[in-house]
Amino acid sequence: MTVDRINDMVDRKVIESLQKGLSISEIQSDLNLRIRNYKKSISDFDDIYNLEFSEISGARQRYGVTYIKQCEKRVKDLNWMLIRKSNFKRYTLPQLFKLIQFKEKLLKSEYLPF
Repeated sequence: MTVDRINDMVDRKVIESLQKGLSISEIQSDLNLRIRNYKKSISDFDDIYNLEFSEISGARQRYGVTYIKQCEKRVKDLNWMLIRKSNFKRYTLPQLFKLIQFKEKLLKSEYLPF
């Protein structure tokens, strides 16, 4: 499984939760629970956390570390949304989250003129 597919799985779960009407804090709690559970399942987590995807030997560990990193990133993004959602009143929460995803895709792509 690739990094992008793992990240898409986490993002899809967040979008589905937002569309169901769950609060941001509920989604953050769910993601934090997933982080804790995955950390328990990886024995040498502290040693491999800062390694690149390709440097982690086991497929299960690679998946777990990538999943944890994406969940942590989304918890921060949801916190940002919670603080700043009043500045984006014309967007629903799922739309605002998709804007965050779009910004990330632009930052990764070669299409940026700067």
